[in-house]
Amino acid sequence: MELSLKQENRQIILDLVRSGRRPHTVIIEGDNQSERDSAALLLAASAVCTSEEKPCLDCAQCRKVLEGQHPDLLAPQPSKKLKSGIISLGELRENFLSQASIKPNEADTKIYLFADADKLLREDSQNTLLKLIEEPPQNILFIFTVEKAKALLPTVRSRAHIITLSRTPVTDEESELLAGSITDGVVNLYEYDLLLTLTSLSKKEQAQAALTAFTEKLRLALAFQSGVTTDDSCAGKLSRKLDRSRLIAMAEVTRKAIARLKTNVNLQLLLTQLCAQYRRITWQK
Repeated sequence: MELSLKQENRQIILDLVRSGRRPHTVIIEGDNQSERDSAALLLAASAVCTSEEKPCLDCAQCRKVLEGQHPDLLAPQPSKKLKSGIISLGELRENFLSQASIKPNEADTKIYLFADADKLLREDSQNTLLKLIEEPPQNILFIFTVEKAKALLPTVRSRAHIITLSRTPVTDEESELLAGSITDGVVNLYEYDLLLTLTSLSKKEQAQAALTAFTEKLRLALAFQSGVTTDDSCAGKLSRKLDRSRLIAMAEVTRKAIARLKTNVNLQLLLTQLCAQYRRITWQK
């Protein structure tokens, strides 16, 4: 796998490695999944690297980590027999934790990498892991990646070093595209299209940028209905579909949704509710 880390996130990992105080348990949170995965592999490579300047990403040990072929890098996956995306406690114990006390095969360190740990590990699995984290065998490194560390048990977090990666900002171009998709969903006759567009916003920062851009489209549509010319195609679609009172109502519910994004709200629930509000405003007589 080719690492795609932003420079600031790469430096966070390197600073920890070169401090000489690498903890036995690390939680990597923030940014997107690709960035978290890359950060985890960089940290894992540093634990097995044979070069003086670690990680070199060029020695045989580093290359095996990046290629997913290192025998001392254990990365539990969801149980194939389960549809919930978790690993069963029995499989975790039998296939992975039973090997914790066995010495590494090639490197000086054995690494357990739990990607998307909040989805992979139920509370009982986290509690079982906690026993190992509290009194880990020598030369073992646990790495958990997760969007937000608080999704893991407090007892796990308290025994780990938490690395927070800087998030990739949503670009103006991306915001415009998302606002266009929301506009098309609003003016479309089929509610499913709008729901699909809104629930595809998987991060609060992304949702806030998209809804803010959509609010601007509503403002331009209102201005257009008042006689102000605009070449914004979204504003034109909205002004033809919605009268002034509906545009104002839609702008208000959007403003409230943006405000709620700054609280500890369930994103998908908020967006589903927003879809229902948009449809109510669109269809009201």
